[in-house]
Amino acid sequence: MAVNLSKNITLKKILIIVVGLVFIAYLYPIEQFTFDERYPTDDVVSESLRLFREEPTKTLKTNGKDWTYYQAGDGDTTILFLHGMGGSYDIWWQQINYFRSKYKVISVTYPSVKTLKELSDGLIAILEKEKIDKVIVVGSSLGGYLAQYFAVNHPGKVMKVSLGNTFAQNTENKVKNETLVKVMQWLPEWLVIKTIRGKYNKEVIPAANNHPVTDAFLNELLGTEVTREIFTNRYYCVVDTFTAKIDSNIPLQIIETSNDPLVSKNLREALKANYPQAKVVNLGNIGHFGYLNEPVKYNAVLDEFVR
Repeated sequence: MAVNLSKNITLKKILIIVVGLVFIAYLYPIEQFTFDERYPTDDVVSESLRLFREEPTKTLKTNGKDWTYYQAGDGDTTILFLHGMGGSYDIWWQQINYFRSKYKVISVTYPSVKTLKELSDGLIAILEKEKIDKVIVVGSSLGGYLAQYFAVNHPGKVMKVSLGNTFAQNTENKVKNETLVKVMQWLPEWLVIKTIRGKYNKEVIPAANNHPVTDAFLNELLGTEVTREIFTNRYYCVVDTFTAKIDSNIPLQIIETSNDPLVSKNLREALKANYPQAKVVNLGNIGHFGYLNEPVKYNAVLDEFVR
C-alpha cells in the first residue's frame, strides 16, 4: 500500500513538472526587432519609412473585422496595393511615395480572416467608404492571388491588374505546406515565429541579395504584425480555390523574378500560361520582395504599366 502511494505521488510530481514545462514553453517570449535595430544606418531610406509611418491610417469595421488602411494622393486614378502573407500596408511605402503625387493610393493590412471572399469583401467596403469606383490593383504573392480573385468577382471595379511574384489556382502550395500549417497551430507562438524567421533568413533574404531593407522589414514584421494566427489564416487564403480567369478586356501585367524562393518555377510558368495576354516582365535575380530591395526598378516597371 505504501509502495503504491509512493508511486502515485511520484507520478503526480512528474505530471506537474511536465505540465509546468509545457506552460513555460508556451509563455516563452517571442523575439522581436524594430526596423532600426536590423537597419542601423540612418539614411534616406530609413528616414522615409519613419516619416511614412507617422502619417495617419484609417480603420473600417466590416463583417466583424477591423481593417487598417492608408490613403493618400489626389489623382483621378486610384492604385490599390495588396501585400503578401508576411506583409502590412507600409511594406509598399517606397511605391506609395513614388506614385502619390500623380495618383490616389490605397494600401491595406489584412485582418485575421481565412478566405479570399472575406478579404475581397473588405476591399469593397473600403472602396465604398472612400467613394472610389475603379482601381488599378497591384498585388504581390498572396496579394497577387487576391488581386485575381477581386478582378474575377468584381471586374467592373478594376481598370488594370499587376501580378507580382504570385501564382494562379494550384494544388502545389497546399501539398507542400498543409501538414506544416496544421502542426503550427498547436506549437508555441515563439517557435512558429522562429521557424518562419529561419526560412526568411536562410532563403528569402539571401535571394534578395541580402539587402538590408528586406532583412530589416521582414524581421520586424514577424512576431509583431505577423503572428501565428495571422500567418496561418493567410495561408488558408493562399490555398483558397476559385476559377482564376480574369476578363480578357482588363490589361494585365505579370512581374516575376528568376530566383523567387517562395513561388516555384512551375507556378510561375502556370501563371503565364493562365494569362497569355499578360505583359510579362522578369526582373532577374532579386528574390521575392523586389519592391523592397529594388524599388527603383520595380517602380519603373509599374509606372510604365499604370500609364
